[in-house]
Amino acid sequence: MDFSSTSGIRIAAPSISPVSRVRKQFNTLVKKLEAERKRLAAWHEALPEIQRQVETGYLPLARAFDGHRKALLELFDRAHAHKAMGKKDKAKLVDLISSIALSLLDEGEDEDVRALFNKHAGGDIDFGADGFEDSLKDMVEDLLGVRIDDDADVSSPEALFRAMSEKMAARAQQEKLAADGGAAEHGKSAKPSARELRQQAEQQRLQQSVREIYRKLASALHPDREQDVAERERKTALMQRVNVAYAANDFLGLLELQLQIDQIDQAVLDQMSDERIKQYNKVLDGQVRELQRETSELEYSLMRETRQPIPRQITPTTLAKCLYADIAQMQASVDTLARDLIDFQDIKVLKAWLKTYVIPADIYPDEYYF
Repeated sequence: MDFSSTSGIRIAAPSISPVSRVRKQFNTLVKKLEAERKRLAAWHEALPEIQRQVETGYLPLARAFDGHRKALLELFDRAHAHKAMGKKDKAKLVDLISSIALSLLDEGEDEDVRALFNKHAGGDIDFGADGFEDSLKDMVEDLLGVRIDDDADVSSPEALFRAMSEKMAARAQQEKLAADGGAAEHGKSAKPSARELRQQAEQQRLQQSVREIYRKLASALHPDREQDVAERERKTALMQRVNVAYAANDFLGLLELQLQIDQIDQAVLDQMSDERIKQYNKVLDGQVRELQRETSELEYSLMRETRQPIPRQITPTTLAKCLYADIAQMQASVDTLARDLIDFQDIKVLKAWLKTYVIPADIYPDEYYF
């Protein structure tokens, strides 16, 4: 599918009557679909460079950063037991250990880190306290349009991502079953309900609209019956585009091809009945939702991989800028921690530094390390 194309397809109002709601909706949906195409095309264009920056620049530094933080955590744990440490020193070390451990566990489960947190914080971590799990589920629903089950484990970022992926996969499977004409509930032989039958019938009508256009295009463009070599090559190329659009369920793309080969013209579109336009609107609405879902999943995956705040409005340009700044900041943080790991081997140096450290008044980790 050519995500970047702009169709220019619009339906004009009949000259003898006002613009109907379904005609306005058709034009609105076409504009939305074009906007979503451009949005997804921008990500696909930027993705290779973003992935290169992530794989060669950001991730190696992120792994080094986490490794240094874990080493610092272990150093603070040993220092806590040192006879030279006073009561105030130990309180500050406990705060640092707790903050660093929580930050590391937020990136992924680590039994050693969890054990150090439990040792110094006096109890196990409860990621689900005070409705936090519900907030995470609400966030995912707002961002991706899927609701994670109430009993799903979201006690860590990995568990959350796993639950979210399973839910999206289940939804995709349901949509596929519906697109194939509907199926009995998986694993059961129960008779479909009246509502399910209506949905299946509606889905079949929508698929019929797409198949109808495809058959007309295939009939007009089939290259085997063409004697002229140049024309046969042209039709072959166009038929390849038709097949790609049909496989992607790209209804708007099929309409564009009909216009391109003069199978229909603007007058035909303008004279379509409201009932036919209403049917087309349902297909277009489904395509808009599918493109939005695909783009949101791509954005979420990239934001999670690069540790960007979620939810957040982001574009390829802003992500590239953030990534560039994050790489520079991560390099500086890695260098700082590497020096600290050497300097803090000297208990006197560590004690002197602890005198300058103030336990934060809020619940957030100290920015010096995170």
